[in-house]
Amino acid sequence: MDTGQFLNRNALKLVGAGFVIAVVGMAVLAMGYAYAETPAFCGACHSMEQSYVSWQASNHKQIACSECHLPNSSLATKLVAKARTGITDVYHETIRDYPAVIKVTAQGKEYLADNCLRCHQSTVENTSMAAGGQDCAKCHRGVVHGINKSKGGIKIE
Repeated sequence: MDTGQFLNRNALKLVGAGFVIAVVGMAVLAMGYAYAETPAFCGACHSMEQSYVSWQASNHKQIACSECHLPNSSLATKLVAKARTGITDVYHETIRDYPAVIKVTAQGKEYLADNCLRCHQSTVENTSMAAGGQDCAKCHRGVVHGINKSKGGIKIE
């Protein structure tokens, strides 16, 4: 066997191994992303326990957290927002400083309002809410998670 054939076979083996590793890696990433989209994932953190329990008892329990709490205009926008909020959540969960009542950020309120209108456009099309830019949660904040969230957050004792 000459050196050229040996190198070609080894190169082919390396390319094949690289391809298998890439496919397995993408499958693992896809499964991780899919799991991170589930309410069970969101509810696994202590600070989100009450929000998860109240969501399970709501009329919106068939809708994943990310459908309301993340932008749905494009996958790229959603991934950036998911990474940003995920890093923030992990940070606060790690240092255990979430307050008893977790407040939605201004950006989060925009996501919520856009997603409310995305699903409920026909319900509000003849009202002032149809134009967008409104805060749906101002009047409907208790619809999914209830009003009293005294058991949320992390209480350090």
